[in-house]
Amino acid sequence: MTPLLAILSSCQQQSKHTESAAPTDSLAVQSANKSDTLCFQQVVGRDSTRLQLVRNGSTITGKLDVLPFEKDRARGTIKGIQTGSQITADWERSGEGVTQTYALVFTLTGDTITWQEGERIEKQGKWVLQDPKQSYEYTLTKVDCP
Repeated sequence: MTPLLAILSSCQQQSKHTESAAPTDSLAVQSANKSDTLCFQQVVGRDSTRLQLVRNGSTITGKLDVLPFEKDRARGTIKGIQTGSQITADWERSGEGVTQTYALVFTLTGDTITWQEGERIEKQGKWVLQDPKQSYEYTLTKVDCP
């Protein structure tokens, strides 16, 4: 018996014992096979930051747009891995006519996501925070995806 059939069979057997358990178990099996898209946004005055993440298991892809009003914008793709509530990712940041790889660590807490930003230095081809203690924090709130 394949693992998927065993899970489905288990769900059917469980539904004989508890009627309310079958729909939840069935949805869990379905969602385990689908990717999940999450969107977040922060607006401060006329500045906005948008983040879209696509979760497929522990693999994360997406895009991050930092859009300050009347200043240089930064946009790019995100690729990373989620472990618990943390996402360790690379941001292929394009802005001011240059593309650079930024190392980011996102933290998911309820309906918000945060990460630290500040002065960066280049190490092994990636831009990392020079002093994480001297950084500021972006806090974006979950929104409906377009």
